[in-house]
Amino acid sequence: MSHTRVFIVHGYTASPQSHWFPWLKQQLETRDIHVEVLAMPDPHQPTPAAWDAAMDNLVRDHDERTFLLGHSLGCIAILRQLSRLPVSRRVGGILLVSGFDQPLHTLPELDPFMQPGYDPAHIMTLAPQRVVVASRDDAIVPYRYCQHLSEQLAAPLYSLEQGGHFLDRDGFLTLPLVHDRLLGMIAPA
Repeated sequence: MSHTRVFIVHGYTASPQSHWFPWLKQQLETRDIHVEVLAMPDPHQPTPAAWDAAMDNLVRDHDERTFLLGHSLGCIAILRQLSRLPVSRRVGGILLVSGFDQPLHTLPELDPFMQPGYDPAHIMTLAPQRVVVASRDDAIVPYRYCQHLSEQLAAPLYSLEQGGHFLDRDGFLTLPLVHDRLLGMIAPA
């Protein structure tokens, strides 16, 4: 699996050291998978232009061995970047955790990330494997938003009854469901 690359994109107010990202990176690296947890700019006051530029600068040369994993706002960053890629590009897959693609009443400061929207059909062409992971008791990104994202992308939805927003402050320093789903996508690639 030495040519496999995984890019993990954190969300609003987070960093590469947050939540379950260090654990997942370490787990994947033991399988000879190259992992980068991106440090997105100004995560406490993110702007679409800065995050778009960071994605384009940090994630390049997409191919079938490239996998993108986003958490929360990181999911939108991934969808926005894939929307800018030519249809001739491909990635191995995308895994979106606590993702959303509509304005959130809980975080209106993130509304600018919803424009322009993305083309689900274009994303489905670029990423043949798509997975959405959600928690039914998420108070930050309500479950119905993850359901909507799953439907838009024709992606299987894996959910936990209790997980909140999968934050370290809630005890999520590991996330085996995401680890297992990601390995399931990587194995056949």
